[in-house]
Amino acid sequence: GKDNLGMHPSLQGLHKIWQQSDMAWIQGIGYPQAVLSHFRSMDILDSGSNANQVIEDGWLTHVLPHFKQGLHGISVSNGGGQLGPLHSSRLNSVSMQSPDMFVKQSKSIQSITPVSSTPALAHLTQTQNQLYEVGMQLREKMTRSLRGQKRVRSKGVLGHSLESVAQMIIAGIDSPVYKVTQDGFDMHSGQIGRHNNVLYQLDHGLSRFATTMKQNGLWDKVVVVTYSEFGRRAAENRGGGTDHGTASAQFVMGGGIRGGLYGKHPNMNQLDTNGNVAHTTDFRQVYATLARQIWRQQNHPWKGHRTIPFI
Repeated sequence: GKDNLGMHPSLQGLHKIWQQSDMAWIQGIGYPQAVLSHFRSMDILDSGSNANQVIEDGWLTHVLPHFKQGLHGISVSNGGGQLGPLHSSRLNSVSMQSPDMFVKQSKSIQSITPVSSTPALAHLTQTQNQLYEVGMQLREKMTRSLRGQKRVRSKGVLGHSLESVAQMIIAGIDSPVYKVTQDGFDMHSGQIGRHNNVLYQLDHGLSRFATTMKQNGLWDKVVVVTYSEFGRRAAENRGGGTDHGTASAQFVMGGGIRGGLYGKHPNMNQLDTNGNVAHTTDFRQVYATLARQIWRQQNHPWKGHRTIPFI
C-alpha cells in the first residue's frame, strides 16, 4: 500500500512538491521482454518501440510535427547531449551545451535557403537553416530577457542544464520540448553513497527549476517528465550495488499535475529467474497520456495504450 512507500531522504525539495500535490509517481514502468542492454533499451524508450522492433525516429516524431511548425525541441547537456526522443529528420531540433555557447557558435552560421534537389542536400540545408534561425531567436530573446536579471549559478551538470532551460522558457524561446540528462545511476558497486549524491543533484536541480518557474508565473505551464532505460535488480549484489533490472518508477510534476501514486506496485514476491520484478505499467501509456493531454493529438501509435490520469 501507499503507506509502505517513501521518497529517498536526499529528495527533500521534491518531497515538498509532492506534499503540494504537484507530483505524480508512476510505478512499475517497463515493457514486455525487457532488454538489459543500456543502448538497446534506451533506443526502445526513445522511439516508443516494442523490444523486437528497431525504429530510428524518436517517439516525439509522431506528435510534434502535427502540433506546430518551426522549432520542436532543444536538448541541453554537458557536451551537447543526444536528441533521444527528438531525433528525426522530420523534427526541427538542436542540441547544445548551453544557450550562451550556442549563440557564440551560431554567429558563424550563414543564413541559407533550404534546397530540395536531393534528400541529402535537403537535410543539410534544412539543418543549417534551422541552426541559423534558432541562433537568431536565442540572441534576440535571451539578451532582452537576461538584462537586469540576477543569475544564481546552479550546482552540477543537471543543475546547469536546467538553469539554461529555465532561462530559455522565461525568454519565450519557441520550443515545446526541452531534454536534459543526468548520468551516474549505473551503480554495480558501492551504491549507497553514490546514489545519495546523484539523487541530491536531481533534487537540487529540479527544486530550483520549480522555484524559478513559480517565481515567473510559469509553473502551471510546464510539465517535467523523467525516464530511464530500465530499473535495477531487486537484490543487492556482492559489490554493494545493483545490476541492470527491469521495471522502474518515474515521476511527472508541474502546476497542472494531479499529484499521487499511479500504476500498480510490482509484486516483490514474484521475481523472475534473474531476480527482476515484472512491469505493471507500459511506458507507452505515459507517451499516450502526454500526446493526448498536452499536445491534444489523438492519432498516434500508442492509441491502444490506456492513458494515466496524472493530468
